[in-house]
Amino acid sequence: MKSHSERHNKRRYCHFHRDYDHDTEECRDLQYQIEDLIRHGHLRRYVRDQSSLPASRPPRDSSPRPKGPVEKQIDVFFGGSTSGGDSSLARKAYVRSEVVKRSAHDQDLDITFKSGGEEYPCHDDALVISIRMANTYVKRVMIDMKSSADILYFDAFQKLGSTNKDLVTVTSTLTGFIGDFVSPTGATIIPITFGGEPRSKTLMVPFMVVKLPSAYNAIIGRPTLNRLKAVVSTYHRLLKFSTRAGVGEVRSDPRESRQCYLMTTTLSKRPKVQSAAADPRSLEDNARDPHPAEQVLEWMLWLDLHPLA
Repeated sequence: MKSHSERHNKRRYCHFHRDYDHDTEECRDLQYQIEDLIRHGHLRRYVRDQSSLPASRPPRDSSPRPKGPVEKQIDVFFGGSTSGGDSSLARKAYVRSEVVKRSAHDQDLDITFKSGGEEYPCHDDALVISIRMANTYVKRVMIDMKSSADILYFDAFQKLGSTNKDLVTVTSTLTGFIGDFVSPTGATIIPITFGGEPRSKTLMVPFMVVKLPSAYNAIIGRPTLNRLKAVVSTYHRLLKFSTRAGVGEVRSDPRESRQCYLMTTTLSKRPKVQSAAADPRSLEDNARDPHPAEQVLEWMLWLDLHPLA
């Protein structure tokens, strides 16, 4: 007799439920949870008229992309989640889960990187990009494929115009490379837009907000990169992803990357944190039924990718 998960359509996966049978974009529960956050004021800065919030499921073509022009720009300030879930059983089930191959008609656009034309001298620069967070253009956002969490630094969080009222309490703990621990200030969900029109993509990204000194404003890790279906080339200093209008791209700025490197190496403390066992995509569950994290996962989230000078 087949189990409940085996009867599900293995070609359709929901990252919110961490289960098969439907796509994340079609998940009604996720849409209702976002609406609930809006009604409780956690996303009030990103909704123009909360009274017009529909009581039922919004149209499929609705987008979390903020309306209106970019209102401001954030430069530099000083100052995890995994698909497995929160419990040990959920993480073990995730490790044993079947890797399903996608059928040919489900394949995305071919993403390639040209080798001719522009020269790329030898470098080891981190990918540091600029993205749109709500209606703010934010610079110095590091792309970290080793990170299993998306991090927003508290100074940047405040410069976005957010306050502690926009945070949801999380019970997880971040641990450093040498065993030091940091408790996140909280978690928040922000609409993030990658690329420019018409080849852009907007995602609702759950960030863990931390009070740590950093040359970066935020770190985008594997959870968002996987949802974006991004392909990263550090050699080309380029991040590419599929959109309905074709292949979108975001280019890293080598000057910003090297300035961040110099600033990071001059900080007296350079905490290197790990992602937390709790999943910030389940912000609502943590708020309603807080519980201690069972353990700390062993995935590194580095603040810089360079060896010390």
